[in-house]
Amino acid sequence: MSADSQLITYLVRMVVPLRREFGVSLDVHQFVQDPAYATAVLNKARDSVDPRLREYAIGIEKRMLLGPRSAGAATQPAPLTQPAPLTQPAPAAASSSEAELRARMLKKYTTGLR
Repeated sequence: MSADSQLITYLVRMVVPLRREFGVSLDVHQFVQDPAYATAVLNKARDSVDPRLREYAIGIEKRMLLGPRSAGAATQPAPLTQPAPLTQPAPAAASSSEAELRARMLKKYTTGLR
């Protein structure tokens, strides 16, 4: 598997965990094209509580910094810097109890029935 395909594989695997944990939608095309966006996403992934997401971030950094695109470059790649934080959606009822969440989940099966 080439380094580019491994990079894309890691990015695609990060889409759902990033959305679940941070509410951030990962745009793979923008990630590949925009270094500032890539840095912001990788910083989010490194701060994750999900170990898989942290592993994906490390794997992507290795492929971006040590991959064929930068291996032929005469200069060292610039170190990753902290960009402005990504906006997060407002937390949805963080203090909801488990019973309330279950009732809300089951309600979708009772509404709209004929």
